[in-house]
Amino acid sequence: MPKTEYLARTGSEHPFRPRRISAAGARATIPPIHLSKYRRKPVSETAYENPVVKGTAPDPSLIRVGNDFYLATSTFNFLPGVTLRHSTDLANWRIIGGAITRPSQYRRDGQPGGLMLFAPTLRYAEGTFYLICTNVADDQGNFLISTTNPAGEWSDAVWIDTDAFDPSLLYDDGVWYYTRRTLAPRADGKLGPVVQAEIDITTGALGELRELTPDYGGFVTNDIEGPHLYRIGEWYYLFSAEGGSWKGHLQSCARSRSPWGPFESAPHNPVLTHRNRVGHPIQSLGHAELVDAPDGSWWAVALGTRHLAHGGFVSHHNLGRETFLLPVEWVDGWPVIGNAGTTELVVRPGRALPSAAARTARESNSGGGISRAAHAFWRAGWNTVGVMPIGLTADGFSEQTGVDETVVDGTAARGPEVAPAGTGAPVAAFRSQTINSVSLPFGVDLAGDGATSALGAVFLPQREDAAVFEATLFEAPDARAAAGVAAYADENHYFSLLISASADGSRQARFARVVDDLSSETVVDIAPTGSITLRITASATNYAFSLCSHDAEGAPGDWTDLGSGIARLLSAETAETFVGVRFALLAVSGAEAGGAARFSAVTSTSYSFASFVSAGSSGIR
Repeated sequence: MPKTEYLARTGSEHPFRPRRISAAGARATIPPIHLSKYRRKPVSETAYENPVVKGTAPDPSLIRVGNDFYLATSTFNFLPGVTLRHSTDLANWRIIGGAITRPSQYRRDGQPGGLMLFAPTLRYAEGTFYLICTNVADDQGNFLISTTNPAGEWSDAVWIDTDAFDPSLLYDDGVWYYTRRTLAPRADGKLGPVVQAEIDITTGALGELRELTPDYGGFVTNDIEGPHLYRIGEWYYLFSAEGGSWKGHLQSCARSRSPWGPFESAPHNPVLTHRNRVGHPIQSLGHAELVDAPDGSWWAVALGTRHLAHGGFVSHHNLGRETFLLPVEWVDGWPVIGNAGTTELVVRPGRALPSAAARTARESNSGGGISRAAHAFWRAGWNTVGVMPIGLTADGFSEQTGVDETVVDGTAARGPEVAPAGTGAPVAAFRSQTINSVSLPFGVDLAGDGATSALGAVFLPQREDAAVFEATLFEAPDARAAAGVAAYADENHYFSLLISASADGSRQARFARVVDDLSSETVVDIAPTGSITLRITASATNYAFSLCSHDAEGAPGDWTDLGSGIARLLSAETAETFVGVRFALLAVSGAEAGGAARFSAVTSTSYSFASFVSAGSSGIR
């Protein structure tokens, strides 16, 4: 939403004003948890839950190689860049790596949050995987990388001499086609057509760029992006996103007998959209890809957002743009996606999901001086910003998924309410992951232009509105530094809880809220020694921060509530960002500080309050 629109609606910059809270009696009252009114329904063995990749996973690009499906999604300014996932059934995905891990693969010139790596396209031909993407910097550079093992190391970038973003590739009868949107608007105000050229896949050299849609920007709107060209039978299909990436997002389809057109628009365009479903929890559907399964069935993935309900209307969203799966049927040579171009949180496609024996993806060190243990850390879904931290160590990863019959949707201040056994109350599906230990080198402050904070922060996407994130800090920072946790949207929108030390040996807990140029801080003295467990409890309405000090023997004391921040202030609508909220471990310093912050039992648990967990679900999605 443009900021001018936000100001017109609210009458002020933000409904948040900084205030200094006295450390005396600093125990805060945390607003109760209120989850969205939308509930997932019981499902059969042939149904699945959307989104299939929860937490920020936008611009999905999907291919099949034999019985294996591979998915690439945007990461913007987070690294490893372009997350890669593997599946054999399209509903359950496991991260196998990131394509961008080394400075030789990307340019980063002070890009703020939400920029850098936009909209990858993943393709496969003759034993090699290819990925084309855009580094959204001043030069709008497109680049190509390749590998024979998507779970391993990718090549250095081959830069393409062209501007704009959302490039795509098609390999057809020995020819590679390069297709993308046009960046500059035309004289009539339209954003311009889709353009295409043949490309040398080795050098990146382009032939003549030709317009595929010369008379209009798109087939439904004047704003077309994310075009993909497919050869299916004797037809070439141009499959494009239109209407922008917010609530007006949609997918259009056109076809031609030639890859160069002319293209006729599908009679039922848009073939996918929720732009008219006011009040529905799923919004912004679009930027889709098509794929066929080994059994002959067809499917599509698309980005979408899960919004919270407020007063009968969908309000904000904090989880970023996620990946949704939809069945596809072909009618008169046209794709019919989902339920006449729509979808739900639980999908019953009327057919089984694809199924095949899983191939073990070859995993390797992703290069750039990163240890194998740290590489496993990234495969667990963590990211950093700027450069890959060579000094980071992480060990002991585990995960759990299932149904907790003692946890129900409630109003407990610290998390989901525990129900008495046998009450028949709705139960919570949960997904939990734990890292036994993380050693994070001290870096620089979170605030700034987004080009820094490289070594001092690692991030894990928030995957449900109801979530608990915990970490125990067991090596205290010295007077030059601070360490802790955060709920982070970007460098100008975050809530953090940091532990700092003074020169006299005392320690303080600092709870801060930063929203644009507004900020507040609560400072509380804590025990001078012993480990400290820090907790973020996320809900539909707020992020609550608390801590628990441990004595010399490690026994925990009472929990102390430090305060909370309004969830809407970290939403995409407020922050005007695409990336979604992430939980963070921080090790920050305003000056050069040696050493590292050492965390243990870093655990993130998400609650979906569904009555099922997808059969065979495994891996961080």
